[in-house]
Amino acid sequence: MNNSFENVQLPSVVNELSESQKFWFASSIAGMVGADGHADKNELEFLRAAISFLNTKEKIEEIISMVKGLEKGVSPYLEKLELEPRQAFFILKYLAQIMVADSDLSPKEIKYFLKIGSLLEYNTYYDLKK
Repeated sequence: MNNSFENVQLPSVVNELSESQKFWFASSIAGMVGADGHADKNELEFLRAAISFLNTKEKIEEIISMVKGLEKGVSPYLEKLELEPRQAFFILKYLAQIMVADSDLSPKEIKYFLKIGSLLEYNTYYDLKK
């Protein structure tokens, strides 16, 4: 698998998130990395760097170990998360960049991406006139 993560930049909105929102985001990143059913060494290294915004080493290790469960077809348990539409957009954009980094888009990755969009309630209409 040829992964090209060099152009995948963490969105600055991560600095606006609470600790629980950051953990949710880190979990969603782990889910996207493992959505195709496996995570190679390069993907795990990317994941570790990508979630370095978490405040403790224990939380980082919890997320890394979560990916091992993803290889068994288990995705991280995530509840709906209420964010500003702008924040949700940048999170989805980031996950989309991860999804296409290996140039091999799987149906599982697409399904996971749509699930995250739904959990962020990004599939609903936003009144852009406000």
